[in-house]
Amino acid sequence: MTKDVRHGYQIKTLFREYVLFCVVGTFNLVIFFMMYVATYSMFEGIEYRAASSWSISYLISSVLSHTMHRWFTFKSLSPYGRSLVMTMAIYSIMLVISTVSQAFLADTMGYNHILVWAMNTLAFGFASFIALRFVAFPASDGSISVKERMELTRIRRRS
Repeated sequence: MTKDVRHGYQIKTLFREYVLFCVVGTFNLVIFFMMYVATYSMFEGIEYRAASSWSISYLISSVLSHTMHRWFTFKSLSPYGRSLVMTMAIYSIMLVISTVSQAFLADTMGYNHILVWAMNTLAFGFASFIALRFVAFPASDGSISVKERMELTRIRRRS
């Protein structure tokens, strides 16, 4: 475990974390997309079908994303409750903006809903990374390796 940030947060660290964010995000994205397709198929006939499917899938997958990024991307020691609240606040802001985008481009303008989904995902992905790194999981909270976190989890379960 480390809380030493005296040497500053380097750009190469940010780049490495962004690569991890993309890898972990790909897993989260598959789950998100499967939920989107499932809800889209269930919502046949409603006016804002794409936007409704987007928002429901986005909210549910956000909780999974928080845990995955906390453990694997940022290896953060940020308190769970605080980081979850901050993550959900960030994701909620992104949800509102991206749902308006989905509704306008797919439901109103008639662009292919899958292409709009992909565009939204790319556009809001990097913004989410920056907000998560510096707000929800600040480097000043310290970090813990996955191995150390798993060992602490095992110890807590035994006690």
